[in-house]
Amino acid sequence: MIMIRYTKMVYCFLIVGMLWPLAAQDSLKIVTYNLEGMKPGSDPQTRIQYIIQHLKTINPDIIGVQEINESPATGSDNQAKIIVDSLSAYFGVPYFKYIGFTHVSWDNQFNEYVGIISKLPVQQSGYDQLVTGTFPRKVLWSQIITSFGTLNFFNTHLDHLSSDIRILQVKGIISYISQMESIYPPIASILTGDFNDIPSTPTIQLLTNPGTVVKFIDSYQFANPFSLGYTVPADAPSRKIDYIFYKSTGQLEIKISKIVMNEPYSGYNYPSDHLGVMTIFTKNTTARTQDTDVKAPAQFELSQNYPNPFNPATIIQFILPHRSFVTLKVYDLLGREIASLLSEEKREGRHQVSFDASSVAGGLYIYKITAENYTDSKRMLLIK
Repeated sequence: MIMIRYTKMVYCFLIVGMLWPLAAQDSLKIVTYNLEGMKPGSDPQTRIQYIIQHLKTINPDIIGVQEINESPATGSDNQAKIIVDSLSAYFGVPYFKYIGFTHVSWDNQFNEYVGIISKLPVQQSGYDQLVTGTFPRKVLWSQIITSFGTLNFFNTHLDHLSSDIRILQVKGIISYISQMESIYPPIASILTGDFNDIPSTPTIQLLTNPGTVVKFIDSYQFANPFSLGYTVPADAPSRKIDYIFYKSTGQLEIKISKIVMNEPYSGYNYPSDHLGVMTIFTKNTTARTQDTDVKAPAQFELSQNYPNPFNPATIIQFILPHRSFVTLKVYDLLGREIASLLSEEKREGRHQVSFDASSVAGGLYIYKITAENYTDSKRMLLIK
């Protein structure tokens, strides 16, 4: 029997929700930004202060940060730590940072990280190790509590040389997001990062095409359909490689998205060789209220998997009218069990589970759900 593959994760459980009250919000402000690290000759000590000053003006709730550097001897000059300490002191609230080491940068002079910075409570965090290209890469995840509901926030930095490696890295990210969403269903998932690819490339199309397992919306393109949204190079932008992708259950909608961090300083062109992207989300007033959302559905229901046919992953959704113990399994046409996707108690409402069939031969399969006296099954087609 082949069990469903779960990606490697490291959790950091934090009881931050008890440390300060969650203030009522009328918007959620997200920024993605590549710091350029401590590139020799780029005046990083001055640049980081200008970056912090811009962030104070923008006042984002969550920041996806790439190319975070520190001196390996002590790490006391870690750029994410400097940003968090400065913003915490300035705004008078404790900011959270979660960083993942990726590689040694700039001719082995500095340690480099990718990170998530949040002034909203973070319940837990983790990462998945992506396919290694020029350097090792990670995608980070934090479960963040907003006044709108729980958010799954992801941040990454893809390979800068190989398009084939970037495609494999995005496939890994899609699988990881599907698994996190099945374990921790959010009101929305947001993915930020430096993807080193423009919108028309297969890398970005994997995330945004309607037929993909995890379909994201490019928030900047959605809000500015006639703007190119170039983010690099900062002094003469000609490419768009920095993104804030999102998908929502209907609770959030885009209010505005724009290019930020584009104010130069004397002595150097810009605080970084990248510009940033900021997207502001607001509550979708046409969505159902929270009270309506938690009303129990009338009956059990198993949905057809999506996409179908699929390769290599697909999503299976089901509805429970009340809390129930659920098993969800996949069988071949001879009735042999191929994968056990779920065997646990779940609350009432809609749920989804990801099935990664990377190690399974192509063909027709049956997935079957059992919950109390309810049993149902459907067919799905894996094409390889």
